[in-house]
Amino acid sequence: MMQRATAAPPRRSHYFDESEPVQYRVYKSLKVWSLYADIEEAFGTLESCQRVYERIIDLRIATPQIIINYAKFLEENDYFENSFKTYEKGIALFKWPVVNEIWTVYLTKFLKRYGGKKLERARDLFEQCLETCPSKFAMKLYLLYAKLEEEHGLPRHAMSIYNRATAAVEKSEMYSMFNIYIKKAASMYGLTHTRPIFQHAVEVLPEDRSREMSMRFAQMERSLGEIDRARAIYAHCSEICDPRVHTQFWDIWKEFEVKHGNEDTVREMLRIKRSVQATYNTSVNVMSAQMLATASGWCRFRECVRLFGLCMSSVVLRDYIGFVQCSLN
Repeated sequence: MMQRATAAPPRRSHYFDESEPVQYRVYKSLKVWSLYADIEEAFGTLESCQRVYERIIDLRIATPQIIINYAKFLEENDYFENSFKTYEKGIALFKWPVVNEIWTVYLTKFLKRYGGKKLERARDLFEQCLETCPSKFAMKLYLLYAKLEEEHGLPRHAMSIYNRATAAVEKSEMYSMFNIYIKKAASMYGLTHTRPIFQHAVEVLPEDRSREMSMRFAQMERSLGEIDRARAIYAHCSEICDPRVHTQFWDIWKEFEVKHGNEDTVREMLRIKRSVQATYNTSVNVMSAQMLATASGWCRFRECVRLFGLCMSSVVLRDYIGFVQCSLN
């Protein structure tokens, strides 16, 4: 019965053309084919089940879940390479973001099967995946790739992948990615190797996150006894710390200078604070002036529109009176 239902019609027909007989359109029904595949998995042979799934793919009506089900069926029967080929067929059929689920399952299954035994092949798969991967899905895949290099590859390759990930992920995920990168670099190479990572993070992160990262950077240098480095970081970070808003930063820097500095360094810190305060005051004054100018310009525009309306009303009224007089005459 299922064979008859899914047999190709004698002539070509379109599935969504309701003028065609149902018998001519049902062979492209995904529900019918899914039922057929379930029946073959339960009661058929490996070959008959494969034929059904392959036919679904040939008809181009497969969904990502159909591809995953087919690959898992082959895996359960110890046809691992055929299973991986099925994932690759699915990758060829779909584009992002639909293909994300197939890539995630494929890479996870491949690593579970081979680990580091086929490292170059695994690297090629990850590079192929990440080449067109949108930033929305990048973080999880980059972490999986870096984990492969940590466990079976080279630490420097893992660091390179973490570095690439910081630029590839969503902006909202950059801070978390940098945190992971810093933690991994510290555990593999030591705290001193986190300096360039901190510096890059401070440059590219949004202002709020950059401020937070700068304070962590300075604290790291303090823990290493690098007082001058920490002072330079505080001075750099001060440019984005309004003394009226970010009081915590200035309190931390003051506490640092009292503990590690001298009268001259405290005086320099206070000078920088006054300079930053003046800069922010100037910015506020400029913005206020611009807003007032904009408001004034808008008022003048409205007045012009009002006067123009009055003028036009006068012209219309004059023409109307002239028309009435002509009519009476």
